[in-house]
Amino acid sequence: MGNQTEIKKNFGPRAANYRFSSTHGNSVDLARMVKLLDPSPNADVLDVATGGGHTAVALAQYVKKVVAIDITPEMLAEAEEGAKQKGKNNIDFRLEDVHNLNYPYNMFDIVASRFAAHHFSHIKSALREMCRVLKTGGRLYILDCSVIDGDESEQKINRIELLRDSSHQCSYSPRQWKHLLKELPLTTHHTVLYKELYVLPQWFERMGTSPNNRQEIFNILNNLSAPCKKRYPFGEDYLTTYRIEILASKV
Repeated sequence: MGNQTEIKKNFGPRAANYRFSSTHGNSVDLARMVKLLDPSPNADVLDVATGGGHTAVALAQYVKKVVAIDITPEMLAEAEEGAKQKGKNNIDFRLEDVHNLNYPYNMFDIVASRFAAHHFSHIKSALREMCRVLKTGGRLYILDCSVIDGDESEQKINRIELLRDSSHQCSYSPRQWKHLLKELPLTTHHTVLYKELYVLPQWFERMGTSPNNRQEIFNILNNLSAPCKKRYPFGEDYLTTYRIEILASKV
């Protein structure tokens, strides 16, 4: 479905980079996620698009079981190795597509996904599936790349992300997330936009971005409007970015 081939092509050969990524494995972010979710020791958790396995490992020490899914076999192998090194044996790693989950309704107490939704080719289908397998009263947690509200940022910053990573679909703004979530059987409790930085050229190198695409990215940045440039400061070694964190419960 959608961009699966592109995702596997881009992330398979670079899976180890993501297991050791300080962004994806940020201990402060992970501790905040655990605090927000406040997981029960008897909870069953689904980690969607586990990548390097950081979310699954962070939650595994507090819950009964974690099912960690991804569509890239190399990512699952790296995540499983990371869990083994951390001594976590209550994680089940499976090759699964979020758009068509092979799990029954109301199975999980928590469904979590970090740095993944911007790759989902059909975001509404993916979110419906995540809600479907979530128990009534269960919690949905999302942390992902985002952009500030506005037509220019929503278009131009996503163009930059696509130039850097050809499997990118969309980093949704808060207003877009609000629209997506209101269509689901959810009550939203927490939505926060965090300002962060991409460290360059490491951000480019992690995805093997070509010199031509790097130059085009800087051309786009240089031609942003003054108000947009104010929200997206950049230089040769950094680019301002945003992340959105969402906590909701199923009604």
